[in-house]
Amino acid sequence: MDFALSVVDYIVLIGILAVSASIGVYYATFAGGQKTSNEFFLADRSMHWLPVGVSISVSVISAITFIGTSALSYYSGPGYWAALFSRILGGIITATVITPVFYNLKITSVYEYLERRFNRYIRYIAVGIHIISTFLILGVVVYAPALALNAVTGLSLVGSVVAVGSVCTFYSTIGGIKAVIWSDLFQSCIMLIGIAVVTITAIVRTGGIGEVWSRAMDGGRTALIFDFRLDPTIALSFWANVIGGVFIILSYAGTNQNQAQRYLTCSDLKSAKYSVASGFSLTGVFEVLVVIMGFVVFSFYYGCDPLSNGDISATDQLIPYFIVEVFGSIPGLPGLLISAVFSAALSTFSTAINGITTVTGEIFVRPVWPDLPDTRFTVIMKGVSVIYGILFMLMAWVASFAGSSLIVVASRIIGDLMGPVLGVVLLGMLVPRGNSRGAIVGVTVGTAIGIWLLIGSIVFPAPPGGGLPLSTELCLSNDTSIDQTDVSASSVSPPEDTRAWIYRVSFLYHGLITTMLTFLLGVLVSLLTSKQYTGADYVDSELMSPVLISLYRKLPDTWKYKMELREKDVVEAKDENDQGDGSQNDGTFNPAFESDDKVVTLRYPVDD
Repeated sequence: MDFALSVVDYIVLIGILAVSASIGVYYATFAGGQKTSNEFFLADRSMHWLPVGVSISVSVISAITFIGTSALSYYSGPGYWAALFSRILGGIITATVITPVFYNLKITSVYEYLERRFNRYIRYIAVGIHIISTFLILGVVVYAPALALNAVTGLSLVGSVVAVGSVCTFYSTIGGIKAVIWSDLFQSCIMLIGIAVVTITAIVRTGGIGEVWSRAMDGGRTALIFDFRLDPTIALSFWANVIGGVFIILSYAGTNQNQAQRYLTCSDLKSAKYSVASGFSLTGVFEVLVVIMGFVVFSFYYGCDPLSNGDISATDQLIPYFIVEVFGSIPGLPGLLISAVFSAALSTFSTAINGITTVTGEIFVRPVWPDLPDTRFTVIMKGVSVIYGILFMLMAWVASFAGSSLIVVASRIIGDLMGPVLGVVLLGMLVPRGNSRGAIVGVTVGTAIGIWLLIGSIVFPAPPGGGLPLSTELCLSNDTSIDQTDVSASSVSPPEDTRAWIYRVSFLYHGLITTMLTFLLGVLVSLLTSKQYTGADYVDSELMSPVLISLYRKLPDTWKYKMELREKDVVEAKDENDQGDGSQNDGTFNPAFESDDKVVTLRYPVDD
């Protein structure tokens, strides 16, 4: 189908991109100028929880969800809707277990926690994983809208990548995280409009909700809305979405600097928790809406699948093709809908620039120039963000060789590479006896297994023809060389999957595998290498999850001593021997319990 955007479409597209850029200009010129690092990276910890929650959500959504998840729903059924439960559960876990620790430490980079809890080598490993995974995911995120614009207008992929990347780099660099968060809020509105227009139009053009459901039943889609089979090789089963999905969202948004930095901008801990819970839940709502969009678009194309008919060459071109076919004759509307895809990409792109620049500054720049004035440090970081923006644009070509659906590729990268970081963070926050030996062994092995799974999924891809039934029998013109009988037969009886069992496991379980492997191996090695408690070395309670502390305080006193846990008073110094933290110059240690007139800190034994 030959199509080109009209002048009105370009005006709409450029106008929406200009709004995002103008938000950056506002915060660079009229709202403080982002002159300090605390303002540039953390908004002076002054943000309200609502825009932060929306920002967390849309930074997770991205163009991968808009294009990839809808295509996944179209071709593999709507089972991905169950991810909503994992998002809600993940939000609760992050808000109660993880967020209080990061927020109360008043850190800029969440990976600083790993150095305080274990040692700097664990932090370096986590930062390395973060940088590599961010580059890989951003390649996919940038490529997605470029693919959309290329499929719709024929505009080169390079031009599309430059358009998205340049605007995003501009407002992220000059406006800091405040510009990023408020731009996310605007972009979420554009995304919702795009989803609503496509979904409602597809329903109306199909003949109503009843006809949509009838066609979905005939196409075998409705049977997979609730798939409770326990087979881990079923890609979109209810359990894969809920159980595996929890680890995906925890590793991507709970312990990942790019998203966690958002809730660190909140004015207080309560607001940070609200932003996490609302942001994760809103992510699930967005994903359900996109699943519904793919579901109804299938009904629209019932009997004339564009991929089988040769109208598109890849599943991720489905939504752009729908936009062209249905709205191509309405000036301005294709531009608005393509802007929705662009907005989804901009939010994740800006998130990554801000997050990776923060990590770079904290681990590479400050240690080298510790006496560097803060204003000069901030200027340098703005330059670094420009460099990362350019590098992210150059990474788009990697995604063009992904060879699979965008959502599957992104989920594998998240689960395989970010899962070990989640595992070592949970080891630090939930296991008092966890030590650096256990952490380094766990994260090293977990990362190695993750890389193996990621490479294996690329080298040994799933065989073709394993999707749900598709048909072209109702197409008015069928120029494809694909035989109708062969298409139907391959859908009903897909080729035998001869891959090793581990490569057939659902991509949603990859995060569970790498996280739990890292965590359990870390626990085992820590127990085997830890020393007996001496009363001299502790891990501060501020490094442990408040959930663990709460459980600890409910234990009988004898159990606390058997577990080698101690609680320590922090009181005002009363004499020359009192150090003000409950310890004495003579080295003795006085365990105590929480009371109304004492500030109590839990301390845990550590051997390194």
